[in-house]
Amino acid sequence: MKIDQFQKEAKRTCAELGEKLNLCHMVFGMHTELDEYLKAVAKGDKINEIEEISDGCWFLANYCTFRGYNLNSLWKHSISTEKGLIHNLHTLDDMIKKYIAYDYPIPFDKEKEILYGICYNYQRMFNGVDVEHALENNINKLRVRFPDKFDSEKALNRDLESERKELSKGLE
Repeated sequence: MKIDQFQKEAKRTCAELGEKLNLCHMVFGMHTELDEYLKAVAKGDKINEIEEISDGCWFLANYCTFRGYNLNSLWKHSISTEKGLIHNLHTLDDMIKKYIAYDYPIPFDKEKEILYGICYNYQRMFNGVDVEHALENNINKLRVRFPDKFDSEKALNRDLESERKELSKGLE
């Protein structure tokens, strides 16, 4: 699945919480997926590692949608920085915090630089995995969970076996 299509499909399964909460949800989500990725690495669960990176990309895609960015463009032009994913996420956290608490405008150039860095770090984390295939599996997992659109009840009561089956297609 091409990244443009992934961004469109990701929005289909995203809860709509209002502008400021949407941004919090996406930034918090990237953090929690990073934590889950690290746990999957510790367990040596490659399928789960790929899922967690793809889930992080889902949050990134929706963040970009909410902010009017084209994820594919950011992905193609991502830049290597000395700053890792954690640093980029913390910097983005601080920008969103100031926007929410102080109504401080999000500086476009700085935000875009951070998003380039996040894209670069996700690309590195995929480490030889076919990104488009992994993203497609992620969307297929979400189609199992949410056949039509996001639903709170379905988010809480998941069929993990069916979801794992979708995630592992072509990656085993």
